Amino acid sequence: MWKDIFTKHTQQEQSPLSEQLYALLEVFPDAFFFKDGAGRWQIINEPAKRLFHLEGIPWKGKTDMELAEVHPDFREIHEACIADDEKAWQAKQLIVVEEKMVREDGHQATYETRKLPLFNGNGERAGIMIIGRDITAQKTAEERIKQMAFYDDLTALPNRRFLETLMKQGMARAKRHDRLLAVCMMDLDGFKPVNDIYGHEAGDEVLVALGKRLPEVLRKSDFVARLGGDEFVLLVEDLEDLDDLANITEKIESTISAPIPLSHGESVQIGASMGVAIYPFGDTDTGDKLLRLADQAMYESKANKADRERFWVLFGEEIHKDVSLTPAQQLLDAGALEVWYQPVLNTRTRKVVGVEALARLRDKDGTLWPPAKFLPQLQIGDLSDLTKKVLAQSLSDLPLLNTQGWSLWVSVNMDPRSVSKDCIICLQEMIAQSKVDPSRITLEILEGDDFLEQQKALDHLLEMKALGVRLALDDVGSAYSSLLRLKDLPIDEIKLDQGFIRSLEQRPQDLHFVGAIQDLAAGIGVDLVVEGVETEDILDAIVATGAQFLQGYAIAKPMPISELQAFLQSNPCHDHPHPTSLLGFYAKQIAAHNALKKVICQAPHLTDYRTLADATACPGHHYIRSLGLNDNQRLERLHQAYHRTMAAMGEQLISFSGNGDWSEADQAARAFEQAIIESYWNKKMAEENSVHPKNSSYPC
Repeated sequence: MWKDIFTKHTQQEQSPLSEQLYALLEVFPDAFFFKDGAGRWQIINEPAKRLFHLEGIPWKGKTDMELAEVHPDFREIHEACIADDEKAWQAKQLIVVEEKMVREDGHQATYETRKLPLFNGNGERAGIMIIGRDITAQKTAEERIKQMAFYDDLTALPNRRFLETLMKQGMARAKRHDRLLAVCMMDLDGFKPVNDIYGHEAGDEVLVALGKRLPEVLRKSDFVARLGGDEFVLLVEDLEDLDDLANITEKIESTISAPIPLSHGESVQIGASMGVAIYPFGDTDTGDKLLRLADQAMYESKANKADRERFWVLFGEEIHKDVSLTPAQQLLDAGALEVWYQPVLNTRTRKVVGVEALARLRDKDGTLWPPAKFLPQLQIGDLSDLTKKVLAQSLSDLPLLNTQGWSLWVSVNMDPRSVSKDCIICLQEMIAQSKVDPSRITLEILEGDDFLEQQKALDHLLEMKALGVRLALDDVGSAYSSLLRLKDLPIDEIKLDQGFIRSLEQRPQDLHFVGAIQDLAAGIGVDLVVEGVETEDILDAIVATGAQFLQGYAIAKPMPISELQAFLQSNPCHDHPHPTSLLGFYAKQIAAHNALKKVICQAPHLTDYRTLADATACPGHHYIRSLGLNDNQRLERLHQAYHRTMAAMGEQLISFSGNGDWSEADQAARAFEQAIIESYWNKKMAEENSVHPKNSSYPC
């Protein structure tokens, strides 16, 4: 029909289009053009006029070249239009092209343009219909999807998927040019302390900085990708010999070890351990094999930091080890190990239900060495021996607690690199010789290691599970673990990285993250143990979230077995109601809002909205008074507004049977939560001033 109308229009110049058709073109959101057989513009709608900036300009009957004289800034665009028009004429059918335009807001845009040529009865050109649609948002989304698929979101470096393609191409070039390709697996040294001391934002800053530095120090023919966490892979191409590689790795080491300034003003320095596999030497016919060999070499480098001559190790290279032992190794060999225990509280029973076994070394002077002091001095073999000794002592101590009526479980830390066939055989023998039910043994494996992504690791973990022990993933959140990995690992428990918990008094908003981890644990059916519960306010807040298992100084400090027996004999019980602090009230409100929102969304008819609209019927009304906030009218007002908004939201869902717009309700929740936090800060400042009053002799 459209084709007939416009063909008729070209044949009968005096026959105007119907008023209805003109009206339709004006409300048409896409840019519409009609040119006659000679390329003269005959009809355009308002979006097309705005696109070509033709307001107030006599455009009708002009060709693109004539319009280009009027608008020199659009000359290239008009020339491109002529070329694309000719493509349609030659094709004699509808074509679709992409054209670059400048929108009326001055921004460049991409248009998908459809061009349909029209011919009269004798085959002569009658006209061409053109519809241009702005697809800039679509193209941006496509680029974003491509970026997400092949590039790391944090550093913008190629990711593991893109690395596979880069390796295939690099191997092909090395074979074609008869040159060497070095695949370098690199892991950062000293990165975890940055996260622990300065927070995960600082850790991200370090990774972003290295993501910029490493490509700058490499040659144009080389590549760097981020595998995840603090692991990178470098592809160094076009090498004639290892001397070429040594020159490049010197630059890599220098750029990594250079101080990295953080946004808060501090600077940090880190190191690296790197393993190198060379193509085409040995059994390296696939990229996966090259990565495995480089990975093995990297662990060899990491395990022998004290003995290596450089920060990287070539696969198959022997490291000449110094036979002298570190002080920590000497103490461990001399039997200076002490096992201390930190209780774990079950908030539902309000009783201690388990302990974590923690290693300590005591030197000849009687000084107790914490793990932070002696662990850096131990190698992988030492760490395996340490785990074995701690577990053996724990299996000896648990029966002593049984005699007091305390059937506790014990968790023991295990380095993921210690997980092996020999480890499983050793564990099987220890369980067989012990009277402790293996279900009371939990092995905590640190989350931040790529080993857990390998199939052999999963196989070993499944064998360990078959022995009856429980497996826990420790420090979740400290190494950018993926949800898919958590889902696939045969674990029974996750332990939230205590760095998130210890700083809750300074960063109460992290309670939202704690709630998300709780939902994650519940969703995959594992227990969650929250570490780092160091103060009464943090204890109050975490209990208020509903977390079941807690560990930290607010419950009990680590202690030797004799003190643990006395502690348990005192029958510790945390049975007072929560919340008892403003931080706890804030945590309770977050948990209550999330739970209430779920109920209203999933079953809106089950809620009494008349009662919900009354804030005085809420436990929060009691908390406000019990916490001494009776005079805080703003808090009361926001509390009431929150309840009215939530009630209105529920009634709206019932009336319209849809998902509804939660923005107003969420805003009311945030405003109320923010008011609680402000009250918390004000109370903290008042308490601080009462302890350390300002000296009036000093000017403010």
